[in-house]
Amino acid sequence: MIVPMNKYSFVLYHREYDEFLKDLAQLGVIDVSISKNDIDDNIRNKMIADAQVSEIINFLSKRSVEHVEDLTELKGEEVVAAVKQLQSNIDKLNHKVTQLKKELTILEPWGEYSADLIQKLFDEGYRVRFYTTPVRRFTQEMEDNENIIEINRAQSTVYFVTVDQKDKEADIDADEIKIPAISPSDLRNELDRTLKEIETSNSKIDEYAARYIPALEQLKKRILNEVEYHQVMLKTIREADDKLYILNGFAPVTNETELENFLKSSGVIYYKEKPIPADDPPVLLRNNKFAKLFEPITEIFSLPNYGEKDLTALFAPFFMMFFGFCMGDFMYGVVMVLAGLILRRFVSGSMKSYLTLAVYLGFATMFFGLLGGTIVGFDMEAISAFQPLHKFMLDDMAVFYLALGLGVLQIVYGMIIQAYNRAVMFGFKYSLALIGVLLAIFGVIDVAIVKIGGNISLYVIYAGIALMFFFSDPDINVFARLGKGVWDLYSNITGIFGDVLSYIRLFALSASGGILGYVINSISLPLLDINPVLGPIMFVLVMIVGHGANIALSGLSAFVHPMRLTFVEFYKNAGFAGGGKKYNPYSKH
Repeated sequence: MIVPMNKYSFVLYHREYDEFLKDLAQLGVIDVSISKNDIDDNIRNKMIADAQVSEIINFLSKRSVEHVEDLTELKGEEVVAAVKQLQSNIDKLNHKVTQLKKELTILEPWGEYSADLIQKLFDEGYRVRFYTTPVRRFTQEMEDNENIIEINRAQSTVYFVTVDQKDKEADIDADEIKIPAISPSDLRNELDRTLKEIETSNSKIDEYAARYIPALEQLKKRILNEVEYHQVMLKTIREADDKLYILNGFAPVTNETELENFLKSSGVIYYKEKPIPADDPPVLLRNNKFAKLFEPITEIFSLPNYGEKDLTALFAPFFMMFFGFCMGDFMYGVVMVLAGLILRRFVSGSMKSYLTLAVYLGFATMFFGLLGGTIVGFDMEAISAFQPLHKFMLDDMAVFYLALGLGVLQIVYGMIIQAYNRAVMFGFKYSLALIGVLLAIFGVIDVAIVKIGGNISLYVIYAGIALMFFFSDPDINVFARLGKGVWDLYSNITGIFGDVLSYIRLFALSASGGILGYVINSISLPLLDINPVLGPIMFVLVMIVGHGANIALSGLSAFVHPMRLTFVEFYKNAGFAGGGKKYNPYSKH
């Protein structure tokens, strides 16, 4: 359900406003309806700073150190600047290492030489040139040339140098190589020094990680508080030459007593009223323990708007059933239940509720796995141990019809919800067309399948069609209604038929997961005959890896497709509008 809201307007003298906002943030119940568009340059800069702090925290959180020496006490801002500087230095040093290694790779075939000696020869009027050429092009004439000195041969390449007067033009049929103006030993020493600098910088970052993450988290909280404060200031209305400040906000009726006691004790002038749709109040969901587990799924698509019904508790049982239907393997359900129960002991907060949801979905998987007669890809009907359970198992055709039946049930359920909401919000006559659709569906089901109503079912169908014709739009004249009713009859027939067929995916996903499980078993079982010792080990490994992958793939499909059926078929037939803004009170972080 959606918690009702009260709309408040606060009027304060400008000098009292800062203190009031601090107390209001401490209370944490007023939603000022801040949007992403409520930003200026000041807020934008603070949001950039928050992103930088988050990035540094994430970076430092991945570091690990065993010992930290005493460090100078730094503020959060100083830590951010220091870590960014160290990161920049490391990036530059890593680039330098890459260049040095590249140069060493070039020098490696030449062995050790003295760069100073080469320079001295140049100063005396001689130039040493470095060349490479394929072995096939290194002729005997070149070998006999006294100015050509062969240095090395590697990978079909000859490395050689020439010594000539520096003004003499080179006339050698080979590729001249530009050699770094530093000796290989000096290059290696420079590489070692650079690597040590990187190591020192990383050690410093590790020390920051061990000591200053709490300070950075405090800085992040302070920045977020400042961002929200400035956003609230943007929302503040100024009157009487900026002497009076007016702030509008919403608070749940469940916090009414707490808030008004605070306002009375503070002497703040305020006005309270019930919000209207034009006010666009925020949405706060409040459901029982079971339905609350499905609220994150509701938020994936959209929150209901303030004026409509929260459908979370209404789609939750269907989503649970559809998930179990798609997974469709008894042992997969057991694995989900056990994994959820065990992991719940080691987590807290929202993660604990996600694992609780996994346990419920696991039980649904066990139930539908039993109905389909599948356990780890094996047919339960072929296993004598499950003989007492055979009477509960369905064949493939029955499972197919069950998928369609669940689809019809959810669609009809959605239409009933929409008809009820129309009657409550606009009046009973606005729900009659939907009631007509429901009567026609019930009549067709009886005539085609149940066959207990006889001619009465035909009259029910006629009555439903009449309601669709005459109440398709109660605000237009009767002739226009008839024309619109014909169109509605056509669109309802095609729409409902298409919606029901969408639920075939439940059967298809269940079958595909079962087939993949069967394939995994077909690969695994022959391994038992390979070797008395090695065979069982390989069998277990293939079963664990194969069925683990199948659980992951089937679990993804079993989550996505029921969500699609909920958000498209069910929401559409229930008349869901959505677009609600989540209740987000102004509070101190």
